[in-house]
Amino acid sequence: MSGNKNNRMKPLAERKVNAPADAANQFSGDKKQADGSLALTLSRTVQLKRYPIIARVTFLRERPDLVSLLKSMQNNPADMPPRLKQYLKQETLWNESGITDKGQQVIDSGLFEAKERGLYHIWYTENDPLLGYRPTFIQRDTAFFEPNMQSWKKGSDAARSKFRVDDSLQLSVLEESFVDRNKTELKNISLQIVSLEPEVICSPEKSAEVHLEWRLGLSTSQLSLTGQLDMLQFNQNKASLRPEKLELSINDFGDRLNDIMAAIAGEFDGHWLPKDRRLQSSLESIQRYPSAVQKFQIGSFNRSGLTTDMGEFQSVQAKHIPIQPLNQSDAEKWQRFWLEDFYRRKYHSSAEARKQQAEWLDHIALHDFELPFKEQQPLLSELSRESQPLAYWHIAAMADLTPSRSRKLRMPISLVNGDPLALEDLLKQLSGGEYIKHIIYSDRYVHTSRQSRNLSYVAAYFSDAEGLLLTLDRQHGKEAELPANWSRDILHKQNDNHGRYWILVGTEHTWCWECSSGLDFIRENSGKFIVDGSPTFTPKEVATLPRYLQDQINKTAVEAL
Repeated sequence: MSGNKNNRMKPLAERKVNAPADAANQFSGDKKQADGSLALTLSRTVQLKRYPIIARVTFLRERPDLVSLLKSMQNNPADMPPRLKQYLKQETLWNESGITDKGQQVIDSGLFEAKERGLYHIWYTENDPLLGYRPTFIQRDTAFFEPNMQSWKKGSDAARSKFRVDDSLQLSVLEESFVDRNKTELKNISLQIVSLEPEVICSPEKSAEVHLEWRLGLSTSQLSLTGQLDMLQFNQNKASLRPEKLELSINDFGDRLNDIMAAIAGEFDGHWLPKDRRLQSSLESIQRYPSAVQKFQIGSFNRSGLTTDMGEFQSVQAKHIPIQPLNQSDAEKWQRFWLEDFYRRKYHSSAEARKQQAEWLDHIALHDFELPFKEQQPLLSELSRESQPLAYWHIAAMADLTPSRSRKLRMPISLVNGDPLALEDLLKQLSGGEYIKHIIYSDRYVHTSRQSRNLSYVAAYFSDAEGLLLTLDRQHGKEAELPANWSRDILHKQNDNHGRYWILVGTEHTWCWECSSGLDFIRENSGKFIVDGSPTFTPKEVATLPRYLQDQINKTAVEAL
């Protein structure tokens, strides 16, 4: 390559401004918050090559003088010299109507586009799956001798190549800086490049390996490249090598979290849910991580050699990965695991146990699953005294082990799985044999045909009563059919509405019960009823009911006046 050095390095006279914002690299996407602070750190080595390139390059540089001039135009345009007004018009920074949008961007950022043309030595990433061909370090050739380089691409081939830059990028620049009138020094600075239009690309001179580290979170994406590169130092007749540190930090690199998490989810035989920003996995895959089921979060995950759509990373560290069950069946396993662990650790009072389980069940990770509130008798029937002795006895110590089918007024009523069920006798016992005017049944999940049928059996016994069903909105398009004289109010998931409550308002008393099981405990077989499960009815006073139930009882009393 040959030519006059002055022509080769002379900057272009024209200058113009575009918006300084790096719109192409701005982090965007759903920042929906999940538990904790999901944080990923990925690393690998990246190949770089240094190419001599003749190009037109546009940098964003600080221009405090131009900012001061534009502010003066804002305050006193009439006092400004005509030549300055003409300059600002030519750069489309100001017109007779005032400061333009482009001018305001210069005021706000302090940056102005500087366009130049010359021979540059540019370190590019070498076809990296994540970065592609990206310039990282650029140095202007300031030699006063002809370079000895071989042209590789030129003309349209160079202009249309992957070495072209049309987006705003952050890179390192090694350029001469004047120390005094007779001395210059090379300084390593960070600048934004707006565009790079190659005219001639020469064969690469050098190659190097640098370290890539990528930090990702729910709302952050920062990439850094560090290493040492051979830059050039131009003497009188030759160029010598000058080692220079590469410390390039790229903020707002882009929202690729879903792509990385999809690869990590594969390590758990699970799925990453982009909308919920959660990893869906089976209990078997995550239970070895401490507190994963309790907190719906994997505290720490480390892996070597993770393959992703952005290439293979040699090291991956993840913290606070939000998780949820794989499906309904798996959610039930999670609940059993949580209950066993919760009760095994220590004895809990009844109030504390209810509070902790209600909070766990209300977690956003379980929003799509139907899990019953479990305590005392149902738990004891599920746990093995031999395999879980601590959990079993902690629950037993808390439970009121009332004899099965107790008929003593206002004592808990426990039914035994598989026993014949005298439904009329049970309902008579629940109502104290009193004439019932209103029934309130509160249960989050009432939508199956069996639940609808069992609700109709209860309604038929209290045929004159007006009924109210308090339940969640329809699940997966299904909704329970209501008996005659019954209406429905929709619940929203709250800590206080996990239980299943029977409120029977009679002529003299209001009978309140909390049941450990849903309506499914009534099983019909050849025209007879059988107990399915081990439901327990625990008597409650109105004052001890959740506030939403007390409000409904008061509303019923007012309407009856």
